[in-house]
Amino acid sequence: MGTFLSWNCRGIRSKFQDLKGLIKIFNPVCIGLQETFLWSNNPLKLRGYNSVRKDAAIGSNHSGGVCILTSNLYPSTPLTLHTSLQAVAVQVHTRSLVTVCCVYLPPHDVVSQQDLDTLVDQLPTPFILLGDFNGHSTLWGSDVTNSRERQNS
Repeated sequence: MGTFLSWNCRGIRSKFQDLKGLIKIFNPVCIGLQETFLWSNNPLKLRGYNSVRKDAAIGSNHSGGVCILTSNLYPSTPLTLHTSLQAVAVQVHTRSLVTVCCVYLPPHDVVSQQDLDTLVDQLPTPFILLGDFNGHSTLWGSDVTNSRERQNS
């Protein structure tokens, strides 16, 4: 099927060379980026990749934003999602058709189970969820377990 990467880059413009390094090492089909800190007037062009983005809201100090980069070697189609969550999705033709969704859930945002269910219900199967859900658990090496971890399990 290929390699799929997820990275909370916390600002892609300052990490662009790191992104190129990851691509050189892993040659991924898709890369899900969280906290891109981009606005609509910030281009994100990367040779050999198409991008689908949902940028940070105006007035958010560039906080947040998600992007899926898909290799030009694999035909892909962006999907329209009806959600207030920071999420984007594409369908990619690897050996078979797969849906890839990239999500960022800010740590202080209240996200209901219904919000998550509504998002997932829009994704054609099979799908891969990439993202930073800000879930913390002692099972994953954190000192605490938060409610987001229980919600994401």
